[in-house]
Amino acid sequence: MAINLKLLQTFARVAQLRSFTRAAEELSRTPSAISMQITELEAQVGLKLLERNTRNVTPTPDGAILLECVQSSIRRLEAGILETLEAAERRRGRVVFGCSPTVAASILASVLTQFRTNFPSVSLQVREVTSNDLLTAVRNREIDFGITPVVQGRPDLKFKHMLREPLVALASKDHFKDLPNALSLKQLTQLPLLVMQGMPIIVLHTEQMIPMLLTEFLESAGRPLSIACNVRQAATLVDLAASGLGIGIVPRLAIPGAMSSKIRIHPITDPQIVRDIGIVTLKDEILSEPSFALAEIFKEQLTKKILT
Repeated sequence: MAINLKLLQTFARVAQLRSFTRAAEELSRTPSAISMQITELEAQVGLKLLERNTRNVTPTPDGAILLECVQSSIRRLEAGILETLEAAERRRGRVVFGCSPTVAASILASVLTQFRTNFPSVSLQVREVTSNDLLTAVRNREIDFGITPVVQGRPDLKFKHMLREPLVALASKDHFKDLPNALSLKQLTQLPLLVMQGMPIIVLHTEQMIPMLLTEFLESAGRPLSIACNVRQAATLVDLAASGLGIGIVPRLAIPGAMSSKIRIHPITDPQIVRDIGIVTLKDEILSEPSFALAEIFKEQLTKKILT
């Protein structure tokens, strides 16, 4: 049964005030319009809801039951609206966000410093977690948004693209002296490699963009791979590359600013491999002003880091 909520509101005010005239004054309508609405509501529910006489208006037994239900619903609705407004107010004074370690490694401090300058009274909570855990935290509303490599095919989430970063190869100058400046897929498969577990990438080949995992890309050369080590953290991979244990393949952002002078950075070409970085939120989520500002600072700092 579809009942017009305005009719219920009118009924509740007439029943509470025991007067069509006073209800009409409060609701800025004419008494005849109020009477027509009550008649329409009674026709819809098939029950007489109000007893009318020249002096007073009183709810019928059925009307009294409906009045209690309407009043209870209005109280719950008002409480829900108040809770929503209070939650929004709390969010304006607090930002909780997540960031994948390979994105946070080299820019998080500068991002937070700039944000603190612009929003000194807003509290910050940061979670540095892997992409899968970050997506779960967004779904559970544990964080307002996340900065992470973009993952496709998640209908409940919204990804806003920020930038595209290349993956590069790291090699010890002492152990791999004769490497060319840029490395191809064919050359990579002839070297001992250090890779990160489950690294999603995009292969740029001619005009195609092919999403795959890093290990799938390496295996596409059709040669047996020499994986010297498969690690979870980019910082570990950088240390292993510096020691000469293999050629490390990492996102450009994961390279620390004060990297050892013993390491050379080699672009990867033929084909180029990249990953997309973006902001992830729930599909219909609207970020608060501080959260939006923080996301914009991330974009600015990430772009600056890629260009340097």
